[in-house]
Amino acid sequence: MSKIKIDFTSIIKQEEETETFNKQAAGEMVVTNGVRRISYLEDGTIPVKMLLKDNELIIRRGVNQNNYSLLKFVPGEKEACRYLMEGRQMDLVSSTNLLEFLAKQDGSQELRIEYDLFSGLYLIGNYAVTLIFT
Repeated sequence: MSKIKIDFTSIIKQEEETETFNKQAAGEMVVTNGVRRISYLEDGTIPVKMLLKDNELIIRRGVNQNNYSLLKFVPGEKEACRYLMEGRQMDLVSSTNLLEFLAKQDGSQELRIEYDLFSGLYLIGNYAVTLIFT
């Protein structure tokens, strides 16, 4: 298990609006047989767990069984996702345009994800997320 620092940037485009968020967190990364397991607390309170395989990423973010999100990303594929807030479930679909994990020359590692999120046929938004691990 390695202690890591995470620099998280998210760009969200919904209709004509664009928002950018940047957050930092301390976390842990475990690598076993090429599979990375990353965990950290977003805003110091919300647990986030990531499972990164060669060409697949699963993110679970939430505090309990009644309040969480589960997102799956596979490049070129549509994957079922779920948001559960106060016990109310919303089923969504992610369409992954980019999933890239790079080891950089300065010793850091970078995970980039670009995806579209749908509710039925309705496009909720376009997302570009970059996580830098040091």
